[in-house]
Amino acid sequence: MKFAARLSSAVILFGAMILFSGCADDEPGKGGTIPPAWDEPGTPRGFNSNGNKWGVTDGNMETPTGWGQGGGDGAIDERTGVRRMDVAGFPKVLYFGYDTDRVNASELAKISEAASFMLANPNLVLVVEGHCDERGTDEYNRALGERRAIAVENKLRDSNVDLANIRTVSYGEDQPAVAGSGESAWSQNRRAVLWVGKVPAGN
Repeated sequence: MKFAARLSSAVILFGAMILFSGCADDEPGKGGTIPPAWDEPGTPRGFNSNGNKWGVTDGNMETPTGWGQGGGDGAIDERTGVRRMDVAGFPKVLYFGYDTDRVNASELAKISEAASFMLANPNLVLVVEGHCDERGTDEYNRALGERRAIAVENKLRDSNVDLANIRTVSYGEDQPAVAGSGESAWSQNRRAVLWVGKVPAGN
């Protein structure tokens, strides 16, 4: 009897150990820690020698500073260091659903057009801005804006656009396309804006 009781306790203890060890899962989307947005103020971004922000091995770190309007055509955008150009067909504006970074099928043609242009003009840079509506905290919306920009970047990469020719930046809710509240305004502010420019010599 005592042996059976001890065996039963051991089985219960072993089962509990398996159960709790399975709870420690840091896989994205399963309770792990969400990293800060790349463009959250004060968060270092790494660029390698070819301008690809995902590579940090060169040790060239940049901390974003300015949060504001980058300027019009011909001006150097303070966030990306890219000089804006007036190019036919740009800027392109892609719209997103509420609280998501999923690219709608209705927007894929715009990405395809941008990819075709970049493949034909590899000396230029495509800037992808991520924007949100006013709902949510500033920090959350900056992260969501970055995820939207990266979602577009990933589609461009799938179309063979070199990542070295793409810059992503998030403005969160700071630059609404339409003022006001309500779905008519919010639906126009949940967007990614694609524009073309050139990196000045020496940058």
